[in-house]
Amino acid sequence: MAVSDERDTLARRGVVRASGGPLREVKVELAVVLLLLLTVLLFTVGWDGPPWLELLLVFGSSVAGAGWIVWRAHRVSARVLAARGEDSGG
Repeated sequence: MAVSDERDTLARRGVVRASGGPLREVKVELAVVLLLLLTVLLFTVGWDGPPWLELLLVFGSSVAGAGWIVWRAHRVSARVLAARGEDSGG
């Protein structure tokens, strides 16, 4: 049996495409925030500063990053819900 005969007998599968959904931009920003937090963490590990200041820097940047992601997700979800409301005529 030739290779081309085997390919003809195999079932064809449909192409699955993933758009990332309406929160795709937020997912990308989450990756950026995580990379920035990793950078801050590595900076504080290499920096010989007071422990309370290192903790404050890591905690503060974590809170700022989480706040940014929550704010962006809220804005995008509100925009999506508003667009769905307009589409349904409500």
